[in-house]
Amino acid sequence: MGNYGLIVIVMIVIPSMSFIFLFTILKTQKVTKEKIEKIFGKENILKIIEAKTEEEIKEIIRGLHKSKKKKLKTLLESQDIKDVINALEKHIKK
Repeated sequence: MGNYGLIVIVMIVIPSMSFIFLFTILKTQKVTKEKIEKIFGKENILKIIEAKTEEEIKEIIRGLHKSKKKKLKTLLESQDIKDVINALEKHIKK
């Protein structure tokens, strides 16, 4: 296989990789109780359940590590803290 064969292989691989990349980006994330519990951890979930006001919940969310905040933003596809509180009330506080 010479240069021609390598060029053909590259021309086939690049578009297929781009379709896989686009599929992974455009696939929607489903927020579930298990995913939220995995991000927050058992200890923080118990604190959230015991919290009486929205301000206490905000302090718990702000107290998370930077990496966990990034995972939470990625999961909810939002940077707004109100979306996080709505998801917690929907999935954790029923």
